[in-house]
Amino acid sequence: MGRCLLTGVEGPLVKSHIIPRFVADKALGQAHRIQFGEEGRPQLLFNSWADNTIVVAQGEKRLADIDTAAARIFRSLGLSWRHFPLTADAKRAQIGAFDSELITIPVAMEDAVALRLFFLSILWRCAVSSRVEFAEIFLDRAATEKLRRIILGLEQPGDSDFPIVLVLLTSQGEPQVHSPLAQTIDMKELGFDLPNVPIFRFFFDGLIVHMGRQLNDKGLLEAWGSRVVGTKSELILIGRPYDGSSQEMNLGHLKRTLFEEHPEQAIRIYRTLWEIDARNGKE
Repeated sequence: MGRCLLTGVEGPLVKSHIIPRFVADKALGQAHRIQFGEEGRPQLLFNSWADNTIVVAQGEKRLADIDTAAARIFRSLGLSWRHFPLTADAKRAQIGAFDSELITIPVAMEDAVALRLFFLSILWRCAVSSRVEFAEIFLDRAATEKLRRIILGLEQPGDSDFPIVLVLLTSQGEPQVHSPLAQTIDMKELGFDLPNVPIFRFFFDGLIVHMGRQLNDKGLLEAWGSRVVGTKSELILIGRPYDGSSQEMNLGHLKRTLFEEHPEQAIRIYRTLWEIDARNGKE
């Protein structure tokens, strides 16, 4: 029993997926994945992250409805590795020099509002969860309360509330799930004479979500312009290959760290994975 953090209703608390299964289960598959747990200790991850201290059934129903609408959008547009290829309507235009790997991908869509609501709901779930995987996602009380009201349809988000832009890895990499991070984009590293941008970064099966950390962030809204999700009927993605991406480099670093800092645990984990694969008839 407890109080639902979404609806305020008292009742039995239920299991609620923080990162929805439709963007995690394909990555986990039948083989399971390795996770760096609390204080960096590696362990096996068998299911997408869930929390049973957040919502009652009524609140979970609302979150599930939001997830279902987003899953349809991901599937129809091809917005993740499991749903590739991208919709045939997607266009591509190179950014910068002729040898640049970055492209813009404008995609016509009917319900950008529902997609944005999904991402904002993920932000709220991570912020209110006590799971260590979401410790970097911190919001003050006013921001958390406004997100709660937005999720329930009691209030509409302003365009400058937690602006969101999307980066799609256009070639498939190794299946993986990542907990969200608080990061700072170094704009000078990217060749822009602009202030650094603090963001929350989420990874959903090949789709990277960069999200501003503040309500009413008009400066970030102006800087990101038409790429901000929900401000136009057209969704404008930034695309780049997985090979050579920061996502690939981060995964490589974690693998090296696993064997360098936890060699005995690494051997036990991989032995368990091999045994699971053998039972499932995989080589």
